Amino acid sequence: MNTNEKRTHWSTPKSSSTNPKTNEGRINRCRICGKVYARPSTLKTHLRTHSGEKPYKCDKCCKAFTQAANLTAHLRTHSGEKPFSCDICGRKFSQSSSVTTHMRTHSGERPYQCKYCRKAFSDSSTLTKHMRVHSGEKPYECSLCRLRFSQSGNLNRHMRIHMNGGSHHTK
Repeated sequence: MNTNEKRTHWSTPKSSSTNPKTNEGRINRCRICGKVYARPSTLKTHLRTHSGEKPYKCDKCCKAFTQAANLTAHLRTHSGEKPFSCDICGRKFSQSSSVTTHMRTHSGERPYQCKYCRKAFSDSSTLTKHMRVHSGEKPYECSLCRLRFSQSGNLNRHMRIHMNGGSHHTK
């Protein structure tokens, strides 16, 4: 198998190695959605969003993650450990990124803006969820009845209907 066959989700270079998002002459571009990454390892992690692969599993609750760091942060939900705190109000967090997002509640900063309606958000994941209002995307599918949802929490709530023996229709 040659190098091009091994890396089926990588694109070929479009410019010289002066491009900051290249690695040894290759652009780390996802062939599925077109996103470009600075490192091959980041692209590999990104590809799991398309494949659904979650190789890092919690041994306490069986929840699974695409990245080891996310599992580490999740394990703190079981231990209650919150090693990061806000310098302004003292609130504690299990992840350092949560402090960064929290600090925006004090500053009022909302750096993530919707390109369609201009609504602004303090964190990128909330913008991503919001964008589904405009796109109609519903990436979360029930494996039992094939009903689709725009947010994972809505799918999780829906799954309780199946577990309780009810129909798959919601109010």
